[in-house]
Amino acid sequence: MTAMNWPVLIGFKLSWFALVLLQNMLVIPVLLFLLWSLWRISPSERLAWLVLAAVGIALDSLLQYSGVLSFTGSVWLPLWMLVLWLVFSLVVVQVFSVFLQNYWLAALIAAVSGPMAYLGGAALSGQMQISNTTEAYIALALCWACYGVLSGWSRRFYA
Repeated sequence: MTAMNWPVLIGFKLSWFALVLLQNMLVIPVLLFLLWSLWRISPSERLAWLVLAAVGIALDSLLQYSGVLSFTGSVWLPLWMLVLWLVFSLVVVQVFSVFLQNYWLAALIAAVSGPMAYLGGAALSGQMQISNTTEAYIALALCWACYGVLSGWSRRFYA
């Protein structure tokens, strides 16, 4: 197991709170952190980051289109959410993927933690809403379980 990448983990946590609480107001500093971090990783890690970010954005777009997620005043995913996916995918590649090598455990961790992050984000942002139905929570858990497995599986291409 590799050493914990504390700068990326702390940077992600700060970015998450900045984007969820202040949305577009802090996009530029978060993007600067992202660019600095991407400059420091290998080309294969950058490719995995890009794929995981694209999959995450596609999943959220699908969840929004299906009515599971919605954003006040926005038909598409807002800029701050897109940037959040870019930063989250970086921390997946640099920190979390090492813990997601067991696919059953990855699915379980992601199926629980993903929806919890959405609930926390919705409560703090004032802009994001989650449909309060059983089907919505099942959809979130299934999407995140798949994303967790993909995150762990992707590690074989850059570790």
